[in-house]
Parts: sequence; C-alpha cells; structure tokens
Amino acid sequence: MDWSDPATAVMSHGTAAVIRALSGARSFGVRELAGVAGVSPTRARQVVQRLAEHGLVEVDAHPGAHLVRLNLDHLAVQPTIALAHLRTEVLHRLGNEVNGWPLPAEHVSLFGSAARGDGNTYSDIDLLVVRPSGDQEAWDHQLADSGAAIRRWTGNWVSWFEVEVGGLQRMAAEEEPIVDEWCRDAILLRGRSLNSLLRRTP
Repeated sequence: MDWSDPATAVMSHGTAAVIRALSGARSFGVRELAGVAGVSPTRARQVVQRLAEHGLVEVDAHPGAHLVRLNLDHLAVQPTIALAHLRTEVLHRLGNEVNGWPLPAEHVSLFGSAARGDGNTYSDIDLLVVRPSGDQEAWDHQLADSGAAIRRWTGNWVSWFEVEVGGLQRMAAEEEPIVDEWCRDAILLRGRSLNSLLRRTP
C-alpha cells in the first residue's frame, strides 16, 4: 500500500482526490473542484470527463459554467468512495486491531512516514507500543500475530517500537529525538496520549 495515498492501489491519485472532494454530495464548478481536490484544473477536467463517461458523475451545463456532482444512485459510487477513503479505513482497522489485544497496551500510535502520509509502497508501518511490564514471550506472540494480519490487509511490513512507560519517560528525560517525532507526528490508536504519559502539557 502506498501511504502517500493508499487509494492508488486501484486508481490514480487525481481520481481519488476528485472522488474525495465530491463525496460530500455537493456540486462544484471544475475550477473550484480542482482547488478542493488539490489537483490542476486540467487534471480535474480529465477525471470528471472519464467518470462522466461511466455515469459516476453528473455534469449540469449552465451559462458560463458546468456544475459537477457524484451520481449517488450509481452502483459503483459507494465502493469508489470507500476506496478513495482507504487511508481512513486502514486507520480504523489498526485501531480495532490494537484495541482487541488480550494484553492491553498503555498506548499505541502510528508514526513515521505512514502517519505523515509521505511514505510509499515500500514503507514499513511504524507502530509505537507503550506497555506495562509483563510476559515478554506473550507480547512477542501478540505483536507477531497482529503484524501478520496487518501485512495481509496492506501489503506493508510492520515495524514495532516497544517500550515500557518508565523507559519512555527516561527517553524523554534524555531528550532522544525520536520522542519529539512521536509527539509531533503520531496518530493515536489506543490509550492515553503521549503528552499524558510524559506528563506534558499538550
């Protein structure tokens, strides 16, 4: 999965961006649509034309403007919207996975390129796990099982960074740079925030 835009597994980035912009069920002029989607007007026009040929988009011609909207009755629209929002679904699944662990963690968050959205198909999924002390073998099995499941969903390997609460606080006290990266970029999946664990003011 390409973490800069997971939807590109099945559609171009431009198509996914236009679908995401249109999924709010409102109408746009093509230039406005391009601005909301973050693509050029030429690219937006190309995507709209192709989607309209398949009936997924309706174009209402008005003097001096064409208004574009999704055809919400089309059989392919809901699956297409779901694919365009694939990143949101992956984050939801990650949250469900780590919140279902038999051995609960104090904190789990996504960090690194996957969290920032600047990764690619070769990027690992970096997950920070802050856990209580306990049976290391049981934790190893739990993380291995989850890593295998996540690999099947996404095609990406998981890289776990595992630390106990006391170890996290020591890393912060020693001003290890990765702690600032976590606090800046991490997407919380389970438990207390890092600022709470580190007793920082958000």
